[in-house]
Amino acid sequence: MEEKKYTASNIQSLEGMEHVRLRPQMYFEDCFKEGNLNLLVLGALCHAIDEFFDNNCSHIIINCSENSFNIKYNAGMSLEKSNFLTKAECIMTKIGACSNEKKHLEVGHEFCHISMAIINAVSDKCELETIYKKQKGHFIFKKGNIDFKEISDTDILKDSTQISFEMNKDVFGELTFELNDLQLKLNLLKEKLPNLQLELYKL
Repeated sequence: MEEKKYTASNIQSLEGMEHVRLRPQMYFEDCFKEGNLNLLVLGALCHAIDEFFDNNCSHIIINCSENSFNIKYNAGMSLEKSNFLTKAECIMTKIGACSNEKKHLEVGHEFCHISMAIINAVSDKCELETIYKKQKGHFIFKKGNIDFKEISDTDILKDSTQISFEMNKDVFGELTFELNDLQLKLNLLKEKLPNLQLELYKL
């Protein structure tokens, strides 16, 4: 049997989050097992839940269609700089940053099994608008990479965040959001966090 030799030409370099899109079964095993995209919504709530534990977030609204969803909640995502990027950008684009930026470790252990950066990586488009300490951040990501960024001052006093995700059909095939099952999952979350108001609607 001929021994296989590896040289530099055999090494495939994957840029950015390409490895997530090429191996979705590794990152989204439970979605494929359950036959829907519902766990992506729960993963995208981790920042809101982190803020809930600090009494900053009390209300989350979720809207879903077949393969896209958006979440709105009454807490801002930090626009302070962390390693040349805002913390919001780190959370949305760096694997591990989602956990590192959390203030409450129990959120990562119990409420966040898919990082927001990984969900962003398998989105055709993701848009984030956040108001944090009288600054407004507007970001557009394509396949996990920053495509547009604008930060400006605002007179709006109340912090808030809105994130929309358009999932990539090449990654997930025919999988869609299943609202009845998602509502059951959100009901379980509400049992654990009874003071958090959660609303689910169909787009």
